Amino acid sequence: MFFIHGGSFLIGSAHSFRPNYLLEQDVVLVVTQYRLGPLGFLSFQNDDISGNMGLLDMVLALEWVQKHISSFCGNSNKVTIFGQSSGGAAVSLLMASPLTKGKNLFQHGIIQSGSAFCDWAVDLNPVTTARGISKFANCTGTDQELATCLRNLTAYDILQAHQKYLRSVIVQDRMVVNGKLGGNHAVVQTAGSKKFLVEHPKDSYKKGDFQHIPTMIGMTKHEGTFFLGNVYDFLAESNIFMNNTEFLKNDLVNTILLFSGIIDTSGSLTDVFTYKFFSKDQLGDFKAMTPGLIDLCGMTLLKSCILQVAKKQFSRAPTYLYSFNFLGHLTKFGYGEAVDYPFSGGVAHSDDLVYLFPMDNGTLNEIEMTIAYRMVKLWTNFAAKGNPNPIPDTVWKPMDSSYGPYLRIDTHITQRYDISCEFNITVEEGLGEVEIWESASAGHINPSFQIIIFLLSLFIV
Repeated sequence: MFFIHGGSFLIGSAHSFRPNYLLEQDVVLVVTQYRLGPLGFLSFQNDDISGNMGLLDMVLALEWVQKHISSFCGNSNKVTIFGQSSGGAAVSLLMASPLTKGKNLFQHGIIQSGSAFCDWAVDLNPVTTARGISKFANCTGTDQELATCLRNLTAYDILQAHQKYLRSVIVQDRMVVNGKLGGNHAVVQTAGSKKFLVEHPKDSYKKGDFQHIPTMIGMTKHEGTFFLGNVYDFLAESNIFMNNTEFLKNDLVNTILLFSGIIDTSGSLTDVFTYKFFSKDQLGDFKAMTPGLIDLCGMTLLKSCILQVAKKQFSRAPTYLYSFNFLGHLTKFGYGEAVDYPFSGGVAHSDDLVYLFPMDNGTLNEIEMTIAYRMVKLWTNFAAKGNPNPIPDTVWKPMDSSYGPYLRIDTHITQRYDISCEFNITVEEGLGEVEIWESASAGHINPSFQIIIFLLSLFIV
C-alpha cells in the first residue's frame, strides 16, 4: 500500500503517518515524501523549470517499489496507491498520467477527499504564477532570467516569495484571482523531458484515457467545515463579515463560489444555491446560515469533483463509492489544534485518517477502535484483491449508476443508493448524529441535488 499525503501540495510529511493500524493486516506500507510548494510545482513551461516535480517524485518512488519492495516481503504485482485530499488528487493524476501507462506500477487506487477534477488540483496559468512568485523574490527579466535568478536563491527565500504571492491576492477587502492561485498545483506541461501531464486530466478522463483499475472513492460527511474555516479567517480579517447583514445576505454565497474558483457572472448559480441551501429567514444571520454554508463549501470544493471522477471511473472498472460519517472525539479539524470558530468541525476533512493512521495527541476509545478495525479491513481487503468485501452485516456493491450505490461508514455501516443525499446532510441534520436520518434516508433519492451537482459541473472548468 503506497500512501500519498495531502496538504494542498504545500505542506505535510510522510513522518506524520504511522503504520500501526494498517500493519495489523498482511500488507507492506510505503509512505512517500515528495517535493512541495514551488519547489515541487513551479513551472515556466520551459525545459529548465517545467513543473510537476513533486508528481515526478511519486513516479520515481513507485518505480523504486517495483524494484525493491520484494526485499521487504512486498508484492510488486499488488500495489495499491492511496491518498487523501491533494494526495487523493495525486492518485487520480497518476491514473491519468502518460508516464504511468503500460508500466504496471500499481493495480488499485483509493481516492480520499480529493480528485484531479477539483478546481484547485491544476494551475491553468502556471507561467503567470511563476512570474508573480518571481516578483516577490525580487527577480526581474525574461522567463529564462527569472528561472536563473530563482535557482540562485535559497529554498527558504523561494518559499517566502510564494507565501507573499498567495497573500497578494487579497486586495481592497476582496479576493482577486489573476487566473488561479498556483505554485503548488499540477500543470499541463508543454516542455520538459518527462511530461507528467500533456492535457488536463478532465480531458483524459472524458476520453477514457486513464488506467481502468479497481478504485475506491469517497468523502467525509462535513468536508465543508475545513473550507468554511478558511473563508471565515479571510472575511473576519478583512472586516466585512460577521456584523454586515447585507453582505451575508447578498454577497456571501457568491464570495464562496469565487473562493472555489467558480466565476458566476450571470448570478444564476448563486441564486440556485441560495435558494437550495438557505431559507429567507436564515439569510443575513451567519449562525443560522452555518449548516447551509458547510454543505455549500463541501460541495463546491470537494464533494462535487470527487463524484465527477467516480462517474468517469465506474463504467470502466469496479468503483466503490463511500461517505465517512462517523463522529469520534478526535479530529483533524484545525489541523488537530484548538480553533476559535463559531461552528464545530463535525466529521471534518481528513477525519477518516484518524482511523487509518494513529494520531500523536489522542487515543481511540472502544467504539472508535471498532471503527478503525473496520476501516483498516475495508482498505486492506481492497488492496489485496481490488474488492473491499466481505463486510459484516452488509455488502458493498460497486457503482452501477452515477450516484451509487455507496457505503455510509458510521457506527453502523450501511449501503445506500444516492450519494447526493450527502450533499445537503448538514442542512438536514446539523453537525451531530441524528438516528432518525439513519433510518429514514437509506433508500432516499435526491433528484433536485442531482440537478444541482450537474449544474455545478458545467461551471467548473
